[in-house]
Amino acid sequence: MTTPPLEDPDYEPEHPPINGQIPDVVARFGPRTQIRWFARFGEQLGKRGDWDDYYCTSEHHRGFCCGSCVGEFEDGYQGGGVMMDGWCCCRDTRMLGKTAT
Repeated sequence: MTTPPLEDPDYEPEHPPINGQIPDVVARFGPRTQIRWFARFGEQLGKRGDWDDYYCTSEHHRGFCCGSCVGEFEDGYQGGGVMMDGWCCCRDTRMLGKTAT
């Protein structure tokens, strides 16, 4: 399996942040590519209020995962939460109408 370019530290992306801002083209990327883009460049971005316009941490919802998901990851609970198993407890649209067991 080949490494996606954004995960390759030697790859020079065509669309890096510009003055701490997200280039408009990132909104047209698919969810997985957006997640890779934010994983690579997230620390270079300035404060903003439009995170819910992007797939930052999960391909199943826009915006960041909730604090509970981050806590699961930190605690190693049930595979580490969304960062490990791909599920988000509160924002994942696949969870609509389901209850916790």
